[in-house]
Amino acid sequence: MKKKIGAMTLLLLLLSACGNAATATAPVDEVSTIVAGTMQALTATAPTLELPPTQISGTNVLLNGIAFVIPPGIATGALAEPQEAVPPTENVPWWEIHPAYVEYPLQGYVLSNTFHAPKVYVYPVNEFIQVNADVAAGIDQLKTILSSPTQPLPENLPFLPTFNAAQVFYSNEQLITFQNGSGIRYLTQFDQAPAPVNNHAVFYTFQGITSDGQYYVSAILPVSIGFLAEYASPEYPVPADGIPFDWDKYENIQAHFDGVKQKLNGTDPSTFNPSLLTLDEMIQSISITGNP
Repeated sequence: MKKKIGAMTLLLLLLSACGNAATATAPVDEVSTIVAGTMQALTATAPTLELPPTQISGTNVLLNGIAFVIPPGIATGALAEPQEAVPPTENVPWWEIHPAYVEYPLQGYVLSNTFHAPKVYVYPVNEFIQVNADVAAGIDQLKTILSSPTQPLPENLPFLPTFNAAQVFYSNEQLITFQNGSGIRYLTQFDQAPAPVNNHAVFYTFQGITSDGQYYVSAILPVSIGFLAEYASPEYPVPADGIPFDWDKYENIQAHFDGVKQKLNGTDPSTFNPSLLTLDEMIQSISITGNP
């Protein structure tokens, strides 16, 4: 049977999630200037897509101001789902506050029955900064990462959409440019209680900003790999070639996360399902073409 999680352990994880963002926030009118400088700084370090998106093989998507290509075997298409704004009020927690934005769920994704649905998100930067100080701090952190690509990364990486959960690890991080912006991709998992890294919950994410500073582009794309447990349950043990997880001693959980991170970083990116390189290709094809 699963162990009951103490309230203090859960509280510590949630506090970790709320403390991910940096405390400094750039003024709204500086966003475009900083991001424009970022693109120049990334020239020697981030991969650059040499072909325009129309020359990448796959399904072309053009919806509500965004264009991208879904490579073969990843998904069959996408939808556009506008989301209404949730303004800050006394009873709304910070992670539920956001401006109006658009979600683009992928249809026919290669993995099914995953905790997170495969989606691309496009947020208006200035509007988000104005209504949510915590998100503003995370955007500022992302700009710092992109403008200083040789500096050590923070303990937690910037992430949208906001979750009422903690980012428990990240791995396989890499700076990527898309058609009119740049960002960072990595693998991660968010939890509300101690659990092993598992194929049901782990995912590839991209967090980026357009070069004009107007839009924040995010993607959540589930992935799997053979050495991870299938689910966060003792009924689904870690495979023999995986990193052990002790359900009886949660104080050892960091050793599990560290070991999984090291193993994921050492894994050929093409052996994930789907391939991280193929997901990179899709991200690199993104172009914000209008007003989502």
